[in-house]
Amino acid sequence: MQSRVILITGANRGIGKGLVLKYLTLPDVTVIATVRDVSITNVSDLESAPKGPKSRLIIAQLDQGDPSSVSEAVVHIEKVHMVDHIDLVIANAGIANHWGPVSALEDSDVLSHFQVNTLGPLRLFRSLFHLLKAAKTPKFVYLSSELASLSRLNQSASLTSAYGVSKVAGNYLTKKIHEEEPEFIAFSIDPGFVQTDMGNRGAQFGGLAQAPMTVAESVNGIFDQVRLKELVLWHYPYTYLY
Repeated sequence: MQSRVILITGANRGIGKGLVLKYLTLPDVTVIATVRDVSITNVSDLESAPKGPKSRLIIAQLDQGDPSSVSEAVVHIEKVHMVDHIDLVIANAGIANHWGPVSALEDSDVLSHFQVNTLGPLRLFRSLFHLLKAAKTPKFVYLSSELASLSRLNQSASLTSAYGVSKVAGNYLTKKIHEEEPEFIAFSIDPGFVQTDMGNRGAQFGGLAQAPMTVAESVNGIFDQVRLKELVLWHYPYTYLY
């Protein structure tokens, strides 16, 4: 019986780190934690984290904004760590670097967010496609945001249009994967308004001291939804509503 292999991007902090720590406690899993630059990233907390029986951690350098970095990371995972399948990909890495109205939005702001938040997961899926196909029940999970909900746009005062539009496109691609690949389970999840660097920065722009949801609450919700292996549309805030 194959052991489960789980790949999580943006694993050095926030939700990504929390997910790595959560999955590592399970028995007989290989967790591949990707970070943008291994040489400058402190991964000691991940390396020393408690592990379930027969479980192991692989740390891989992967920058979603760099196409060659993604393909090189996959080759490294296969050739060095002898990974021959991946059961679950959680595309968590993302950026939100622009704050302001659409009238102040430059082309470069939108393009930089698309590079990481939209094209990054697309590159990830494309490069890992053969490894996902080798799994019994492959799953591809895209961490999105309520800020990408068109139906709730009139309820949002957030000035994160570059981020939001890149996540809308990411949601489309994820849904399209699910429709095109019958053996895949692919879906987007809204992790909530979480106390990460990104979430707290957004909260402070809105006059709050910090975001209302802890990382642990978000991680547990994501974990439960992934375990269900299907979209549960009524379980807001964790499942993204199309």
